[in-house]
Amino acid sequence: MKKEIPKLLRVGVLMGGPSSEHDVSLDTGQNVIENLDKTKYLPVAVKISKMGKWFLGGKPTNQSDALRGNDVIFNALHGTFGEDGKVQAILEHAGIKYTGSGIAGSAIAMDKFHSREIFKLAGLNTPKTLKFKRGENYMARVSFFVNKIVKLPVVVKPCSNGSSVGVQIVDDSLKLEKAIVSAFKTDRYVLIEEFINGRELTCGVLENFNNETVAALPVTEIIPVKNHKFFNYDAKYKTGHSNEITPAPLDDTLTKKAQDIAVRTHQVLGCGGYSRTDMILKNGNGTIYVLETNTLPGLTKNSLLPKAASVAGLTFPELLDKIISNSLA
Repeated sequence: MKKEIPKLLRVGVLMGGPSSEHDVSLDTGQNVIENLDKTKYLPVAVKISKMGKWFLGGKPTNQSDALRGNDVIFNALHGTFGEDGKVQAILEHAGIKYTGSGIAGSAIAMDKFHSREIFKLAGLNTPKTLKFKRGENYMARVSFFVNKIVKLPVVVKPCSNGSSVGVQIVDDSLKLEKAIVSAFKTDRYVLIEEFINGRELTCGVLENFNNETVAALPVTEIIPVKNHKFFNYDAKYKTGHSNEITPAPLDDTLTKKAQDIAVRTHQVLGCGGYSRTDMILKNGNGTIYVLETNTLPGLTKNSLLPKAASVAGLTFPELLDKIISNSLA
C-alpha cells in the first residue's frame, strides 16, 4: 500500500506594493519564502509593483488570479495598502485567510494619532501630539504647540507611514517647516510630537504562544549608532547602523511593565496574530511612553521580531509556522 503524501499548504506570500516601504516588503517576503518549512508549505510569490500591477510567480496577472488557489496569504505588504486595512478588506471579500491583523485593527494602528487616542483611553502614556493636514493653514497651530505646549526638540513624522520613513527630530525652529514639507511628501497628514529623551524599547507579541492567548516576547533595547539620532530607516534595515540588545538590560519590574504594555496595546487596538510595539523609557523617572504599534513588523534578516522570537526559543521557520497557524485558527 502506497504511503499517502501529505498535501502541502499553498501559501501566497504577498509583497511589494505601492508604499514607500516597497523594498523592505520585498526583503520580508523573500525571507519568508526562503524560510517556510517546505515539508508543510508550498510558498508562491505574489508581488504588487509600485504602480499597482499584480504578479504571480514573476508573471503578470490580475488581482483575482493572483489570489486564487492559495490556502492562505502571508501578508508581507508593509506600509500603505498592506497595513491600513485595504488589502485585508480585499482578502476578506475574496474569502481568503491571511496572516496578521484584520481590517479594523490594521486601519486603527496605521493611524498613529487615532491609535494614541485609544492608548490614552486605556491609561497608557503617549507623547503630546499635534495633527494637521496638507492644505490647511497649520503654521499658527504649529507655532503655539511648539512654543507653548512642548519645547524643542520635537519629532515630525507622517501620520501613517512605517519604517520611520519621513521621520525627523527637529531642534531648530528654522528647520521645522522644511521637515513638515518633507513629511507631507509621503502622507497628507503630519504629526508633531513631544520629544521624549530616553531609551528606545520595542516588544513583540505573539498569539497562542507559551500557553498564553497573547504572549509578550523578550524586550529589545535599540541603540542607534553611526550618527543616527533615533531608530530610523537606515538603522532598522542596514547592518551595523544600530545595536539591538535582546533581552534589554532592564530590571524585572521594567521588563514586565514593557511587556504588559505591548500586550495591552495589541489588545486595545484589536490586533491579530502578532505585532510589535515601540516605546520610550524616559530618562530619570522610569515612565514608559508608547509611540506606536506595528501590525506587520518586518521579517527581514535584520528585523527585530525574529531576533526576539529566537531568544524566546523559536527558530525563524517556527515563528512563521506559528503566524500561519494563528491565521488558520
